[in-house]
Parts: sequence; structure tokens; C-alpha cells
Amino acid sequence: MDNFPILSRFQHDCHVKVVDTQASDTIAELAAACAHQSVGVHVKDQPGKILRVRPTTDDDNAEPFSPDITVKDAGLAMYDCIDVYFTDPQS
Repeated sequence: MDNFPILSRFQHDCHVKVVDTQASDTIAELAAACAHQSVGVHVKDQPGKILRVRPTTDDDNAEPFSPDITVKDAGLAMYDCIDVYFTDPQS
């Protein structure tokens, strides 16, 4: 199955959102899909900043995924939870 749902915890959004993704999507495309459901709805846009995606962990300190790898290569599976957040481009 190529299409599957991911749980998105977007920084400063009080809701966890279910986002449909494909194994062939890049992490950058997944971040954009998550942003589409949160930015301008529950989260303020932050122009000039970029989106990062990391796996959700108990201490919220996992390293972010590279934006150009695929969802499949990141090892994400159905209903895995990810954190999406804005950061400075040089970070």
C-alpha cells in the first residue's frame, strides 16, 4: 500500500492531525502537507523560516529528517507520529 496516514504534531497547534502521505513523497512534501492543515488555521505562518520534520519522541529532541529523503526511506509507517516545526534556514 503506497498511500497511508501519518499523525502530525505541528508546533504550536493544539491538535494532532491525520495527514495522508505516500511512501514516495519527500519529507519536504510531507511537511508541506502538514503545514497545509495547520498554518493559517491554528498556527501563524513564519515567512523566511523553513519546515523541519522529526519523529515524535518522549523528550522531543530527535534529529530532523533530511528534507530530500522519501517517507519510505525515513522508515515512517502507517499512523507513525511526527513533529513538524519552523526553524531558521541556517539551522
